[in-house]
Amino acid sequence: MHELSEYFPKSKLKRVLSYYLNTTRHLKILIFSYLLSCFVMAEPNTNTMVAGNEELFANGLENFGIKLYANLAASNRGKNLIFSPFSIQTCAAMARLGAEGSTATELDQGLNLITDDLNAMADLYHNVLSQYEKSDILKIANKIYVQKDHEIQDEYNKLLNEKFFSKAEEINFSANVEAARAINSWVALKTNNRIQDLISSSSLSSDTRLILLNAIHFKGEWVHKFPERSTRDKDFYLDENNTIKVPMMRVEQRFRYGSLTQLDATVLEMDYKDSDLSMLIILPNSRTGLKDLEEKLKTTSLKEIMSVMFATKVIVEIPKFKAEFEVELQDAFKQLGISRMFGPQAEFGKMLKSAEPLQVSKVVHKAFIEVNEKGTEAAAATGMCIRHCSFVPEPKLIMFKADHPFYYFIIISGRIALFQGALNGC
Repeated sequence: MHELSEYFPKSKLKRVLSYYLNTTRHLKILIFSYLLSCFVMAEPNTNTMVAGNEELFANGLENFGIKLYANLAASNRGKNLIFSPFSIQTCAAMARLGAEGSTATELDQGLNLITDDLNAMADLYHNVLSQYEKSDILKIANKIYVQKDHEIQDEYNKLLNEKFFSKAEEINFSANVEAARAINSWVALKTNNRIQDLISSSSLSSDTRLILLNAIHFKGEWVHKFPERSTRDKDFYLDENNTIKVPMMRVEQRFRYGSLTQLDATVLEMDYKDSDLSMLIILPNSRTGLKDLEEKLKTTSLKEIMSVMFATKVIVEIPKFKAEFEVELQDAFKQLGISRMFGPQAEFGKMLKSAEPLQVSKVVHKAFIEVNEKGTEAAAATGMCIRHCSFVPEPKLIMFKADHPFYYFIIISGRIALFQGALNGC
């Protein structure tokens, strides 16, 4: 991070030391994502980020996602896994802007943020958010709810408002049923009603001070749709001996494809119409190779994977599938080195004007994905509740048959991992 000083000069602002009262207040993070298969058309977006900073940002997000995936996969072996590293990192980054001292340092390192300068950090997210501010295919929204009669610090509010497009709204958390209804209505609206009941009324109380929310909704139509008449029930291998019948979609078209010798896998990229988003499927050569692939991906970047791909005609067979995943992330964050914010030593002194200490009490993530012949729809919502306290010769026709567990991403411009997961069974 220090080697990036030429791009991101350190802030000259003096960090304010926080102190603790007898009763420590809590900050609860609730993180949810959702994907549903459907389709929509959108105008292409021509805005671009500064190339160097974009790549550094994308690499940091990718590394965060891979590490988080490894942790989640280890404790959820055999389950279908889907989450949004971008949603999780974005919401946690909003909390980082209000953090100080060791809490801030742990978040910088654990989230793989590439700078500790708050304005430069906020600019990186702003560059992504502004690209899709008026997009019909990918919508990203942020929101702050603050307890009535409490004020957000001016600098913190300015960064979230100007860079994250996150407007603050006053609410009475003591009226927890009404407050939960208002929060959940916002989330449902921003996710095309795909996420309902983000938080329960029992999560809110008179001690709640702030809620930070991030919501993502993606809706994309395949450039090359799968003819519905070609979908057939076929075997999907859970392992070498056990199979289940799944609706297997089939299409023959030109796609970007590659053979990944170092991963013992093949890769296929399928673009979404009128956008810079695509789905990347990494298929182990072995029916039981997903676990080994997950390990190898820790040291293989998306850039390396994309560099070996080329356009060629491919017969593609992938399952029509739907998957859901929900998990609390406190333990995962702690394994990433982010632990201080969960205890009374947490330093979030840049959030509220009042001098009350805050700590994170909970992190929850929920995701859903459905893929069909037409395309993919995806949504993610993240909430933080703060409480008081090259040319290649074209080969012969290639067969890409995803009839056993595989790893996948939904990516922006071949760089930014918006969603990622693994299908272990339909």
